[in-house]
Amino acid sequence: MIIKKLVLNRDKQTVFGLSDVARIVGQTPDQNLISAVSYYVKQGDLIRLSKGLYALDQNYLAEELGNKLRTPSYLSLYSVLQPMGIVFQPYESFYLISRRNERREIGENKFVYRKIKDEILLNPLGLEREGAVVRASVERALLDKLYLDGEEHFDNLRQVDWDKMARLNREVYRRQTLDQYIVEMRKYA
Repeated sequence: MIIKKLVLNRDKQTVFGLSDVARIVGQTPDQNLISAVSYYVKQGDLIRLSKGLYALDQNYLAEELGNKLRTPSYLSLYSVLQPMGIVFQPYESFYLISRRNERREIGENKFVYRKIKDEILLNPLGLEREGAVVRASVERALLDKLYLDGEEHFDNLRQVDWDKMARLNREVYRRQTLDQYIVEMRKYA
């Protein structure tokens, strides 16, 4: 019964914590549920990805796993900038913003977490939810990179909404150096 309910929920979620399983099947996360989940892992019906995190098979979303390994967290930095063409160099790791610096490897997936202050991390402005994955907008990912590492060269800034970036800095980061960067770089966009 548990597996059937998880399969029905698969289009919304591919990585399940014990509390997710409890919510989906309508049970409390007690010892009985822990035993049932352990049984399904031993039978091969569930895959244990990490302590307390499970998937039905290898077709889980790595980005979702990254968000669940460290909560709160969101995809940012090169994981947003490279697919959007802001930086051209390919990156194999998933880059996330979280409460602490850490590197994790689960299977073939590498996760790099960068620490940022809670007042920035917990501010939802510029964050987008796609199913169970939380990721930064291009502007927020760019601000995260600049905030954490200072100025650097970016290959293509044509897709940046400079007004949105200025608003994000005003309401989330509050850094004069970022304001100066925005004013300077929007001249060339």
